[in-house]
Amino acid sequence: MINKGDFLESPAMRSSGAATGTRTTMRASSISTTTIPRTRTTTSASTDPTISRFSHEHAHVKPTIIGRKSPGETPKARHCAKPETAAGLTSAAAGCGTKSTFYKLTSLDNLYQYWLKAKKNKSKSLRVQRFGDDPLRYLVMIQNRLRDRDYTFGPYKSFTVREKKFRHVVDAPMKDRVVHWMLYDYLLPIWQPRFIHDTFGNLPGRGTHAAVGRLAQFCRSAESTWVLQLDISKYFYSVNHEILKSRALRFVGDHSLRMLMIALIDSFRTDTQYDDLFPADSLYRMTEEKGMPIGNLSSQLFANIFLNDFDHWVKEVLRVKRYIRYVDDMVVLASSKAELVAIRDLIVQKLALDGLAIHPKKIRLAPVEVGTPFLGYIVFPNHISAGKYVRGRYLHRLRQHERDGYDKTEALAAYSSMFKHTGSTIYKELA
Repeated sequence: MINKGDFLESPAMRSSGAATGTRTTMRASSISTTTIPRTRTTTSASTDPTISRFSHEHAHVKPTIIGRKSPGETPKARHCAKPETAAGLTSAAAGCGTKSTFYKLTSLDNLYQYWLKAKKNKSKSLRVQRFGDDPLRYLVMIQNRLRDRDYTFGPYKSFTVREKKFRHVVDAPMKDRVVHWMLYDYLLPIWQPRFIHDTFGNLPGRGTHAAVGRLAQFCRSAESTWVLQLDISKYFYSVNHEILKSRALRFVGDHSLRMLMIALIDSFRTDTQYDDLFPADSLYRMTEEKGMPIGNLSSQLFANIFLNDFDHWVKEVLRVKRYIRYVDDMVVLASSKAELVAIRDLIVQKLALDGLAIHPKKIRLAPVEVGTPFLGYIVFPNHISAGKYVRGRYLHRLRQHERDGYDKTEALAAYSSMFKHTGSTIYKELA
């Protein structure tokens, strides 16, 4: 664990090259095996442009004003127009002295905050500890490559985890996780107001329990007698790159950020391991540029951005009142079975235009009163129960803790928190 004081007093900052202005090279260590030439000047205090903000905060040196001076302190030749006269200038002149969004996002102050978010709850990871030994060294290299437009994502590592089923997960290096947080923090305020109210998953305040609570509200409605559940087959691996770029870049004006996002999307491509699940003439098989790594924070946001137009189509064109989407799981409630069958067919056709397919074995159409399994819970009109899988895992951890001598205190506490969201909902009002 480091604090900001340790961060500023990093060995990389105390190097002789920073003090003498000599040309030095720093090995990229775990980030890369290439070297980055750096040249530092020796003006007042620390004037390395990569740590200029820290310099102004800690050097306490008054900056000099470039240009000829009159007998007073005001420079005779002004480099920037006054605010009241800037309106009549060209865009380049009016923007004199301003910094681009990309430049601000890649300041060391901001990169350090993204690093703190990336390492949260991961202090036991060896690579997090290695990065944390000297974060300034790594963050400066990340900053240099970002600002030189020479940043590359990857390489990715893949592995399989077994939860309720076997899941193929793609793991990004630590340097990429810092950049993922930078893009996430930039894109989230742009996109969150544009998502419909009932889009859940990987969004602040819209997690698992919020989605289950919303479904419970819908189930209590007198008009909700039938429920339709759909699941997109291999959603993350099916996302078309060109469509994703056109949607994700829609409200991004900074050219450097646009190029970085394009590089991120193109850094991963789905291989052929899931081809057998799709027909030979399907868009999945016919499209090579597709797929997002499941483990990336950015992919979780891109997953919601990609289906945002679809969500608005369901609400505004189909006029579906009770619709919930949690990443690739969709739930629709209505008063009749025939209405849901018609909605299902329209949804299948709409998603096919984007190269997505509904899993044929994960289409469920049933009465609401028998219970709706959703995100580990079973939602009934008047109460919420823990699902069979959750109950089984809880009992397994309990036996390990009490009988086999394993310390499962944290796991049992997590399950206890889940059970707090179960119980009667009959007294809760529909929002």
